[in-house]
Amino acid sequence: MGKRLAQISFGLLVLTVMVLTAASFIEKTNGTETAHKYIYGSLPFVVIWLLLAVSSLAAVTRAWRKAKRWPMLILHTSLAVILLGAGITFFFGQQGDLYLYYGQAADRFTAADGKQQPMPFSMELRKFDIEYYAGTDSPMDFVSKVRFSDGDEQRVSMNNIAQKQHYRFYQSGYDLENGGVHLSVSHDPVGIAVTYSGYALLLLSILAFLIDPRGGFRRTLRRVAGGRSAKAMAVAVTLLMVAPVKTMSSTDAKLPKTLPAAQAERYGDLYVYHSGRICPMQTLARDFTTKLCGSDTYRGYTAEQVLIGWLLFPADWVEQPMIKVKGSSVRMALNAKGGYVSWIDYIGGEGNFRLAHLVDRMNKGLLSGGEARDVAAAYEKYNIAASLMSGKAIRMFPVRDGGKLRWMAQGDRMPEGIRQDEWLFIKRSTDYVMELALAKDYAGMDNVLEKIREYQQKKAGAALPTASRFRAEKIYNSMQFSLPLAVLLILSGMFFYILVVRNSLRNINTPKIIMRCGRLAMAVSACFLLVAMTLRGYVGGHLPLSNGFETMQLMALCILAIAFPLSIRIPLFMPFGLVAGGLAMTVSMIGEGNPQITTLMPVLASPLLSIHVTITMLSYSLFTLLFFNGVTALSMSRMKSSDEVVGRLTDISRLMLYPAIFLLAIGIFTGAVWANMSWGRYWGWDPKETWALVTMLVYSIALHEKSLPTFRRPAFFNAYVVLAFITVLMTYFGVNFLLGGLHSYA
Repeated sequence: MGKRLAQISFGLLVLTVMVLTAASFIEKTNGTETAHKYIYGSLPFVVIWLLLAVSSLAAVTRAWRKAKRWPMLILHTSLAVILLGAGITFFFGQQGDLYLYYGQAADRFTAADGKQQPMPFSMELRKFDIEYYAGTDSPMDFVSKVRFSDGDEQRVSMNNIAQKQHYRFYQSGYDLENGGVHLSVSHDPVGIAVTYSGYALLLLSILAFLIDPRGGFRRTLRRVAGGRSAKAMAVAVTLLMVAPVKTMSSTDAKLPKTLPAAQAERYGDLYVYHSGRICPMQTLARDFTTKLCGSDTYRGYTAEQVLIGWLLFPADWVEQPMIKVKGSSVRMALNAKGGYVSWIDYIGGEGNFRLAHLVDRMNKGLLSGGEARDVAAAYEKYNIAASLMSGKAIRMFPVRDGGKLRWMAQGDRMPEGIRQDEWLFIKRSTDYVMELALAKDYAGMDNVLEKIREYQQKKAGAALPTASRFRAEKIYNSMQFSLPLAVLLILSGMFFYILVVRNSLRNINTPKIIMRCGRLAMAVSACFLLVAMTLRGYVGGHLPLSNGFETMQLMALCILAIAFPLSIRIPLFMPFGLVAGGLAMTVSMIGEGNPQITTLMPVLASPLLSIHVTITMLSYSLFTLLFFNGVTALSMSRMKSSDEVVGRLTDISRLMLYPAIFLLAIGIFTGAVWANMSWGRYWGWDPKETWALVTMLVYSIALHEKSLPTFRRPAFFNAYVVLAFITVLMTYFGVNFLLGGLHSYA
């Protein structure tokens, strides 16, 4: 009976994973509404979860009667409680929308089915404000002050909800034209309480699992800690790294005009409004140069020299083949001879815009996804350069307009009421810099740049970043070695791997000097990442965990931090850490060489987000190391290495599997709590949520070696965890680049 229950439970688990996988792709092809109507919100889907919970609890209860292991019972009970809470929310919870307008009391909200649902009280809008980051147009928060019929007044803002009689109100939108706000409403007192109780039980069971002396984790830990160091390793892997060759213009071509590096650096010390915040002009220069040519330098020129060259000597720069373009259709349209074109290449001999036809087809939706992205990127680069030359791209002049600070560009229309001398300064100072540059009067030019900076400090005042943040950003801009460091980590990791394998094949210990060098490389790289992330966080004013670049940098740091202590006892983790850390850093650079530091979206300004991302990245880091360890174990097995060595590596994988799954589970439910605080629902079947759950379920199967004896075989176990890594790749990269959703930024 027990065996049959286990078979039913795991069969239902596999079916659930298959349904979730199919649903995520159906949502991509047929839309969110279709996926929720026919799968996530359907009765058969609920029945599958119900049967899974009942059969699993029955199987675990039967097993518990024999083994009396409380952590196992509590863990599976917690999962059943979480599912129960989700079921209560699904059948009895209420969600909807409420529109409040000044002077109009409301006692009903519109539910998801379009019906009006009464509330046991009324409420009205007293005030609505948009709070901005100092001196910018970037919203920091949306704040509504509401009053209930009993006189109670509460504040509703991002990550700050109002509550009344178990009704929860979330800031969702606003209507300034009609003087109103849009609040999301949730009424689910029982479902939330039950679900949160399940989360608490899950955390308790995880702690119990890790300290249970009879549990699989402690048994495996004793085997790993008590065994000898790993012996013979199998075949060495050779990695061929081919550096990309840039087809830039020949180095013997005449260099375009610009300022000397010293004067350009002075220009980079000015303030500018860029990416929703105030930053050094140096940052804008780096983003501009990187966006155009994929690097923050061009033919020996610094980014500041490139930017000011386009500003002061556009006739020279429009002919430079420095704009990187992709896609055969784009290159054909621009008559590109390689991967780079000049700005003037966009214009035909008769003044026709050569991308016009492709842009028109893109706007009509007639291009494939990849071709549309190539056209959009090429079109964007053309417009960025055009905007710069028009005098409207560099917003470096702070102006008071009706009591509000605005940042204006030289080519902008100035607000009414501006003083004549201020108007002349804004309109003429940049032109005067150009005249002095042409005359090579650099002392005079430095004097004008200093006057512009003094004007910025006088007008913007406290809205400017502090001197320490300004310096920190310039230091961060100078630390752009992520890609070279990533390549160095990968190459050195492969080199050390070959040395460790060679010594193992000779049945000798790896020399201490080699291990020390490898660990030193890990320590230096980790310190570099820590310093860079600290500077980035200090400059941005928030923990650097808000986009793909930042989270992958964190993952690289986590991998190095985990692999370093492991390598002291298990030499193989030294090259694993170097290679995996280097790969994570390389992936972080995909898309953009260095994504812009921006102000944080209001909804992301929550400490829970940082906890959620950090814990999840730790989990993915362990899965990555587990993948490398599994690959090595499989290779050794094929090379007929000793069972002792393969078994030891398998034990190491089993040991990492427990914290990897448990951390992912904690990351999932902290994310759910954050979502509930921000949007009024702790689970919405967003593709990232779905695939994180799939990852946890797939890997958790490997923990059930007693119920599934095939996992006791090292070859099968290692092959399984290697293949399971596909779910990790899909969770992070597949969702970001293929499926989309609310989590695409991460």
